[in-house]
Amino acid sequence: MTRHPQLYIGLVSIPRCMAAVAALVAVALFGLIARGRSRCYQWAGGVALLAHIVFSLAVLPVLPYDWDIDLFHEVAVGILQGGEMSPFSSLDAFGTVQAVLYAVFGADPTVLSVFNGLVAVLLPLPACYLASRLYDTASTDAVTVLVLFLPFPFLFHSLPMRDALSTLLALVTLAVCVRVLVDRQYPWAATLPPLWGMVLLLREELALVILLGLGGAAIVGALSHLFDRAVRLTSLALSAIPVGIAGFAMFASLFPVGALNERLQYRSAGGAAYLDFMRYDSWLDVVLSAPVRAVYFQYAPFTLHADSAFDLAAVLFSPVLVVLTVTASRSLRSADTDPLARALLVVVYCFGVVGYGLVDSNFGTTIRHRGLFVFLLVIFSTPVLASWDRSVRRLVDQTLYDRRDTEEKQREAEKLDAGP
Repeated sequence: MTRHPQLYIGLVSIPRCMAAVAALVAVALFGLIARGRSRCYQWAGGVALLAHIVFSLAVLPVLPYDWDIDLFHEVAVGILQGGEMSPFSSLDAFGTVQAVLYAVFGADPTVLSVFNGLVAVLLPLPACYLASRLYDTASTDAVTVLVLFLPFPFLFHSLPMRDALSTLLALVTLAVCVRVLVDRQYPWAATLPPLWGMVLLLREELALVILLGLGGAAIVGALSHLFDRAVRLTSLALSAIPVGIAGFAMFASLFPVGALNERLQYRSAGGAAYLDFMRYDSWLDVVLSAPVRAVYFQYAPFTLHADSAFDLAAVLFSPVLVVLTVTASRSLRSADTDPLARALLVVVYCFGVVGYGLVDSNFGTTIRHRGLFVFLLVIFSTPVLASWDRSVRRLVDQTLYDRRDTEEKQREAEKLDAGP
């Protein structure tokens, strides 16, 4: 994954100060968006945006990796120069957005990186809404902080690629679905087709998974209305069977076995490949390998896979994923949840992890693609995270109170000593 020295060759000659202008515009936009939000979001979001800008201006140019940065840049420059476009190409769809930024601020990937930082600090808004509607909880400060500062999502959402925008659109689409299904704000349904269409253009697999989530929520809602009571976990598992069949049929039509093997071969190229020996001979192989590959997608790389600094950092982050999985499972089992929101989000998470797991075979690609699903784990963990947040606040308040009490007693003792 060594960066090619030709990455910035062919850029339109512009002063580097245009990237600084883009940063000032991003800060101004965040100031407008953050007005009226919680103090936690204002402060944490401001710090996160500044960190993204510093990364874009100072760290990105010296990174020894290129990922797909040069690919997206070349597509955007081609569109800017009047090249041919395909209406169904995800690269061209995002390249159009990137080309618009290039037209305003100049053809520099740093500009896109700056605006990706702005998009990244908007992610807590739909995430906190989903958490509050799933559990009907008031405190989502811990969700805000984790969505903003989890290391690997922070890194990949800063890179000048499509991950930040696709994740935001997916979360916003899920939030609108919950607003329609749970809050019964039916006029919001008019925004779903364009939102879903944008997700489809950027990442068709996420759009299809969202459809499956809506199908699961519809089945749960129908069962709840039919039996006039809340759907239990066992009934929810049974209702997942038709969704699973529909998801399998959709996946099979989108990725035949031959195309699936081609994607595996393409994704397993390079030194960060895993399970590169696996090939699918039939759909039975796909079904049997799905659990193992889903675990790899969510938690890899493991300790023995670390042969670079990047892999080692990813290994050190794996315990955080395990903790989030445990807290998510505990929260979903013990806390009261809205059945429709739970069905929607759980189906999206499960089918998304399995679907991506069957295709991805590279640690870098896997870590980049699972950002949305890490955020879903954070949303699922909201009650436990809120309890931890309250404990930390009480500990800090008690520490400050004890310090003030000690200082006050010390001053009284000094006065008594001074009297005699």
